[in-house]
Amino acid sequence: MGEPRCLVEVAGRIVLPNDIYECDVDLTLYMAASSFDITINNSDLKSDWFQKKQQVKVYYGYVNNPDNWNINDLDHVFTGLTDGVKPQWGGQQGDVVELIGRDYSGQMIDTYNSYAFTNWTSSQIANYFAKKYGLTPIITATTSKVPSDAYQNLQEWDVLQTCAVREGFICYVTKDLGLYFGPRQYSSNPVATISVASISGAATSGDSLVFDDSAVGVYNKVTVIHYYKGKTIEGSAQNDKLIQSMGGQVVEKIMTDSKATTPALANQLAQSYLTEYSRQAITGTLQNLPGNTAYTIDALVKVTGAGRFSGSYYIEEAKLQYGKQNGFVTESLSITNILPDYAYQYKTDLYGDNGETNIESELDDEWEAS
Repeated sequence: MGEPRCLVEVAGRIVLPNDIYECDVDLTLYMAASSFDITINNSDLKSDWFQKKQQVKVYYGYVNNPDNWNINDLDHVFTGLTDGVKPQWGGQQGDVVELIGRDYSGQMIDTYNSYAFTNWTSSQIANYFAKKYGLTPIITATTSKVPSDAYQNLQEWDVLQTCAVREGFICYVTKDLGLYFGPRQYSSNPVATISVASISGAATSGDSLVFDDSAVGVYNKVTVIHYYKGKTIEGSAQNDKLIQSMGGQVVEKIMTDSKATTPALANQLAQSYLTEYSRQAITGTLQNLPGNTAYTIDALVKVTGAGRFSGSYYIEEAKLQYGKQNGFVTESLSITNILPDYAYQYKTDLYGDNGETNIESELDDEWEAS
């Protein structure tokens, strides 16, 4: 495999490898920006040069000759912007400076939309934000006009995610500064095979694999209600097979949607929401694996030796870490057997019910107020 190495490039300048004490990258997509946390030797006052909003690139990998290697021997895994520069004098590591930041979606997460996209399509809106932030558009053209509730009083990133949901797309910023807005691109080839036997036999190293097969947060019936022109419009959909598997108990989610102007539309919307909320995904967390730059979002890993939990899983989050003591490791992987269709599903999988987005929150608030 070779010797683990890491390089960090800040505003086009390479930080010397010996000056990198720790370099952590948390790779996520959709509503949550990928982020970095890097600790660097500051005995020569690099903190005077480091600034907020500088571009940071991170490279990981293994080299065959530790005395003769360069950046081309490593894999580029992340590009972002610094949010903070935190120098520290003294302490266990001595004089250091910490750089923290996020990928380029962070700018749109921090900014509320102020533009009226009247009669614009989703792809036109995506192209607008790509141009605004200097990103290369990787955007699938769309034709339907977007209503005002898709862009008013929302953060810019929420606008893009709302538009993506309406088109059945996903949206994210790539490490090469492209704004992807289009269908998910699936791969059926696992990037790695993880054996439970190897994890169980290495308990002293902190390796672990935990699965969660729970019905918490799963609904087998959805009812959509909208008060329209003085009348109550209502539609429902239910998953009979799921009701049976849950002991015959009906677990219902009631919500409102302004698009439900007829009973037929209400039923259609209820069926769409049911598809989302009835997902019985098995999720898992792997900790303390060898570093692997192939661990990227949406990639498949194959788990063996776990009984009925064996199989292929999609990566939802990958925390990669480099340090002088531990080398290059994968601190944790969050995996799921059913890949979320939409951004808010993804965020809920990672962060639980507190991870709901503005879209869900507004719907719940509207229902409670009624």
